[in-house]
Amino acid sequence: MIQMQNNRASVRVLSLLAILALGACSSGATAPSLLPNATSPGLPVADDGDAPFQSADPVRSLCSAPATADRARCFAMVRTDVTVGGSPMLAMAGAQPAGEVQNCRDLFSKGYCPIDLQTAYDLPSLTNGFEKVVAIVDAYGYHHAAADLAQYRKTMGLKACTTETKCLRIVNQSGQSSPLPPEPPLSDDWKGEQSLDLDMVSAICPHCKIILVQTQDDFTNNLYAGVATAGKLGAKYVGASWGVKEFGGDNGTFHQTGVVIAAAAGDEGGGGSKGGPQQPCTYTYVVCVGGTHLVRSNNKRGWTETAWNDWSYDACGGPCGATGSGCSTMIGKPPWQTDGLCGKRAEADISASASLRSPVIVYNSEEGGGPCPNDCFWLYGGTSASAQIIAAAYALAGNAGMQNGASNIWKHHMGHIYDTLTGNNIAPKLGINCASDVKYICYARTGFDGPTGWGSPHGLGAL
Repeated sequence: MIQMQNNRASVRVLSLLAILALGACSSGATAPSLLPNATSPGLPVADDGDAPFQSADPVRSLCSAPATADRARCFAMVRTDVTVGGSPMLAMAGAQPAGEVQNCRDLFSKGYCPIDLQTAYDLPSLTNGFEKVVAIVDAYGYHHAAADLAQYRKTMGLKACTTETKCLRIVNQSGQSSPLPPEPPLSDDWKGEQSLDLDMVSAICPHCKIILVQTQDDFTNNLYAGVATAGKLGAKYVGASWGVKEFGGDNGTFHQTGVVIAAAAGDEGGGGSKGGPQQPCTYTYVVCVGGTHLVRSNNKRGWTETAWNDWSYDACGGPCGATGSGCSTMIGKPPWQTDGLCGKRAEADISASASLRSPVIVYNSEEGGGPCPNDCFWLYGGTSASAQIIAAAYALAGNAGMQNGASNIWKHHMGHIYDTLTGNNIAPKLGINCASDVKYICYARTGFDGPTGWGSPHGLGAL
């Protein structure tokens, strides 16, 4: 369970028109509210979606580094310097009844809502995705998964997706509804990972059905078994928000005919002891997903993206993360990859929002803090978020039977991808340099690059 810093603020919506109070932390200090109309003297307040860091240790990775090479790490990250609270459940205090809230912008001024992500990527989330099945494969149990998802969707104005209606299925790695795995150890918060994944799939494809596959633990053989089970259960779109440094050749589990598998590129940049190419992201037939820093803009699109690198901010002492990328040392070049200088599989193929400076809103009742529901909203990021955004976007496109890894992106990116032109995923001051001597593996540029692939979705044409 996340132990929040002493300067963590808890804030509640007591009205949709005004903020009446800020929750005090144990030290008596408060951090800036992320709710509407709130300001904090002396601290910058941005209206472009950027949520500035407020301490030298503003982010925490939910999963610790694996003790052995045969265990995977989840890539979810959470803000620790400020939390976001508020719920339409507080109708007694003057807020709208939950059923009337159609836009979470009515509640939250910082942190991205479903409508923000749908708009940023020009996605037909309200009209597509019916009867499509997205599977999320994660380690360990999460007892409140269904209840927490219900609260998120209710708050965001999304239709319910429950186990009772069979919209949501929660199974173990063998595909059975019982017994489900035990919850994870405190240092390995896969419950938070699952909440992020469930909420991002819901945000992008609210009409999709969801299968949550909970594996017994984070050993790669069990997670890989979960991916195989997802396909056997009929999911045509699978999201894997975890990975491990490359340790072997290609794997047939990630080549399922008619199934799109999207995996996260990682959160530790393009080099260093932990960054660089990750598996399953570098497997030939996986859609490898990098991360961007997404902010609102006055340009024609209304949004701007750079390669995600939160290390570049002085307020971040090092744990804030950057999108992974790499030139594989073990996996051969897929026939559709045409970038030239990387002689083997290049990572990533595509990208989406992942920065903790422009986080997404997630509901999780098991993270700690104050009473739920109003104090159980959190600001998350990482390529865990972007991987599930892309998996769900593929479900909106509904073309699983025509897919062959990421080949469609490489062949049809023109006019269907927002190219990310600037940024990198290294931090020389922190001793994190590019693991590849191919510059574009760690630096964004026009066209394909490692941190962001071809860029982020502009509608569904590349999917």
